[in-house]
Amino acid sequence: MSVSPRRFTLGVLLLTLIVLTCVNVSAQDVMDRWKDFDFAKTAIKPAQIQPLELEDLKLLRGIVFGRHGRVFKDADIKSYLEAQTWFKSNPDFNNSMLNDTERRNLDLIRIAEASKHPTIQPGDMRYWVDRPITIKKLGKHSGAEWKVLIAEVEAIHGKRFEDDPWLQQYFD
Repeated sequence: MSVSPRRFTLGVLLLTLIVLTCVNVSAQDVMDRWKDFDFAKTAIKPAQIQPLELEDLKLLRGIVFGRHGRVFKDADIKSYLEAQTWFKSNPDFNNSMLNDTERRNLDLIRIAEASKHPTIQPGDMRYWVDRPITIKKLGKHSGAEWKVLIAEVEAIHGKRFEDDPWLQQYFD
């Protein structure tokens, strides 16, 4: 029995559609667990987030900030938050709105993200503070990204950036 090329193509398209739908539902299920998690009052444990994929960790970070209305430039986080009924953008968002528990949770999320990045990204230096860094791991960055990466190293050692309010706000 032979299958016509058209029928074969339709079968492949249908199978692809089914697989993509399952993947999307599975990713949504992963994030559903965290939508009602109270990051302001409950500390997460590294074991809870280490199994998450990099994209899910990024969205999880978005949820913590999104509870305070932070508007993201990152298209994935922005579209995810805008699709949530609880999200209300706050153009006046400031990191000082986060409490200590949220900050510790964000640190754990960022460390988990950093462990999964193929190259070092801005925000990753806490993870790399006691690990060897290779030229390959540094990757390629814009001037602004290099500025943040260098400042991260200095901030880890206690430097403040009073002469650069944008940079200081990044670390506050």
